[in-house]
Amino acid sequence: MKRSVCWIAIAICSLILSLHIHLFMPVYAQPSIAQMVETGKEFYDVGQFSQAVQTLKQATQEYASKNSPLHQAQALGLLSLAYQKLGQWQLAQNAITESLLLLKSTSAQRQHLQIFAQVLNAQAHLQLAKGQLESALATWQQAETAYRQANDAEGMMGSRLSQAQALQSLGFYRRAQKQLLQIETQVQQTKDLPLKTLGWQNLGNLYNRVGELKTAQRLLIQSINLSRQIKNPVLESKGLLSLGNTERLLAKQAEVLQYPERVQKAHTAALVYYQQAAAIAPSPILRTQAQVNQLSLLVDRQQLNAAETLWTQLQTQLPQLPAGRSTVYIYINLAQTLLRQNQPPAKITALLQQAIKQADTLEDLRAKSTAMGILGQVEERALKFNQAKILTQQALQIAYQISASDLTYQWQWQLGRLLHKQKPKANQEAIAYYTQAVKSLQSLRSDLVALNPDIQFSFRESVEPVYRELVDLLLQAPQPSAENLIQARNVIEALQIAELDNFFRDACSLAEPVNIDNLDPNAAIIYPIVLGDRLEIIVKLPGNNSLRHYTQANISETRVDAAVEKLLTALRRRSTSLSQTKAAAKQIYDWLIQPIATEFQNPQNHVKTLTFVMDGSLRNIPPAMLYDGKQYLIENYAVVVTPGLQLFFAQPWGDRNFNTLLAGTTKAPSFAKERLGSLDNVAVELAEISQQIPRSKKLENQKFLLEGIRQHLATQNFDIIHIATHGKFSSDPEQTYILDWEKRINIRDLDSLLRSSNTRENNPIELLILSACETAVGDNRAALGLAGIAIRAGARSTLATLIQINDASTAEFMQRLYEQFQNPSLTKAEALRNTQLAFLKEYPNTDYNRPYHWAAFILIGNWF
Repeated sequence: MKRSVCWIAIAICSLILSLHIHLFMPVYAQPSIAQMVETGKEFYDVGQFSQAVQTLKQATQEYASKNSPLHQAQALGLLSLAYQKLGQWQLAQNAITESLLLLKSTSAQRQHLQIFAQVLNAQAHLQLAKGQLESALATWQQAETAYRQANDAEGMMGSRLSQAQALQSLGFYRRAQKQLLQIETQVQQTKDLPLKTLGWQNLGNLYNRVGELKTAQRLLIQSINLSRQIKNPVLESKGLLSLGNTERLLAKQAEVLQYPERVQKAHTAALVYYQQAAAIAPSPILRTQAQVNQLSLLVDRQQLNAAETLWTQLQTQLPQLPAGRSTVYIYINLAQTLLRQNQPPAKITALLQQAIKQADTLEDLRAKSTAMGILGQVEERALKFNQAKILTQQALQIAYQISASDLTYQWQWQLGRLLHKQKPKANQEAIAYYTQAVKSLQSLRSDLVALNPDIQFSFRESVEPVYRELVDLLLQAPQPSAENLIQARNVIEALQIAELDNFFRDACSLAEPVNIDNLDPNAAIIYPIVLGDRLEIIVKLPGNNSLRHYTQANISETRVDAAVEKLLTALRRRSTSLSQTKAAAKQIYDWLIQPIATEFQNPQNHVKTLTFVMDGSLRNIPPAMLYDGKQYLIENYAVVVTPGLQLFFAQPWGDRNFNTLLAGTTKAPSFAKERLGSLDNVAVELAEISQQIPRSKKLENQKFLLEGIRQHLATQNFDIIHIATHGKFSSDPEQTYILDWEKRINIRDLDSLLRSSNTRENNPIELLILSACETAVGDNRAALGLAGIAIRAGARSTLATLIQINDASTAEFMQRLYEQFQNPSLTKAEALRNTQLAFLKEYPNTDYNRPYHWAAFILIGNWF
């Protein structure tokens, strides 16, 4: 399977065990040299990287003069890490190259092996920073081997943690999960209690970064309990601080999913953990970090009296903090908190100026860029746009200098926003900066999550607006140019990809543009774009120079969401009158289709298929049921949806001699666990399909297990995989799953399951069918889960249901659908349309003509 390599900046995890350095003093060396190295490491640990470089350079020169290559190599490895923190990549590479050359001339004793492993660790971090993720993984594996030969359990564990993060970033989830479980077992078995405590803590922090918040919570609690047992206040305080941060992430997750009680519970727990961390912290830095996080949460919860009291206390502590990166970011985080609280600009500016001053002293360009960019936001808030532009441009230049793409996009976005505020209409300079910001985001993709786990839950505030504001600018003119329409269409497709990246916390969905005219000359592509104050629609008709655009003014996102909820409520309730359902469907038809209906009907345009790239809550509706007042859309066109043509598997359906894997269950134990009813007609559904398709294998009831499917996929290539069971699609990947006989198969398990065959890349699944599934009620972005399954399954097409429908009519629907599939003259979209039309017209003694029975089946992806 083809994997996309993700770009990640310098460090994987600030507490990673493999950064631990053992210092050895040669017999003949001056004690002052070893002390110099120790001082350099101390400077590094407190974030004084420039001082660390100066001290370690001197140490390497001293070791060279004493002809001590082993310890010179060790000092060079540390020097490389310090250079990396300063963004001085070539100097970092030079230090590693020199170190490895020195090590070649020394004997392979234990001392040598440990230092060799440490230098390899530094090399892996540099490879990571340069985007060479697969090389970094191989180097960490080499470092683990060296640590093992040196009997260094702590270093070996750290290298394995780094490998797990690298595997996660590459998209090898099962391998990453296996690695983490092995490390967890290793930590559990060790009798070294301080090492076990640190191991739990590092594992917890790493699980936080990969979004496994419940696991992170469990491990951090174990770490804290053990740190209390061994009476180590440093580890206990750090563990409590991490646990507080985990609770805040859990609160953000619950907020996205609209669970207010969980938000309140997690916030309360986080406050307690921050207070406990501050109370026992043995160092001023650690205590202040906990208090700053506590202040931020108090402000977010509008507990302003408590926040004011804590702020007063912090003001007396700040001047006492030692210089270092941690202190700089304390000032920056405080400034951001006060900015959210709308405190006077002078107070915030003073904090940021102090951060910039210390960053200059430390030669920490990243911290300086961050502080200057936020200072630009302060000036923007004060409506001092020219000063805000100057500061933001300076921050952007520094971000360019150190190749910090995660900062670059923020300052590009900020400049675009400032320019737009100064000149609201037709501002090409603003569009240029927004365009650059989108390109920077595309270069980063899921590495935003690796750098900052908060992004996963603040995507709608910190990433999505960049795309939408650019589209807004491009489409502001009454008649946008063809270039603007093309760019707007590309940007909204890029947003679709970014949302899926954020959903999965990685960027392993392939994205290659497709020219649909070369594949289906009868397809029109419809892009509804939901902006805050209006609804924009771009339509690509068949042929060249065929873009159309229209605006539904005053149709706000709120109105769209309300109309979608009205339609879904009518669709889900079988008892809803047909007139009510049609009225709800007509409202959305009038917005999306009516303005261009005559062009679809024009014989010269040859439109037979309508492909929707839906946006926002519109993704939750089945467009086949949109109603023009006389007919449903499906009565005139085949209708499909796709997350975007850049995610499209552009191959037509070939041989219809299907090899099909059928799986499902009627009344499984897993249904009872989830409090779900039986699916009495699944047996009928599977039996009828197996009679129609001679080349089929059936896994039913007790045989319908994750491992059973995996075994079959590992030994055979199947064209169609048909799964009939309960399932749910949600905007939360942890709540997107299907049920086998025993348990949930979550979306990551399904991903690895369907991609398990080594030959899958050359023989992709033609069609994945998920009957009896549904989207989560009340979740405006639930269809992300369905789109995610469709993309990650590696299937060219996915057919699924948006709502839970009658399983008797589903069995009949599937029988008719497979009859259509066997007609080689029909595309998948046409086969689905014929089946839906049959339900509309050919079952006079039933209510199968109601959209409840036929509309919820949607085809995603390749419709040929």
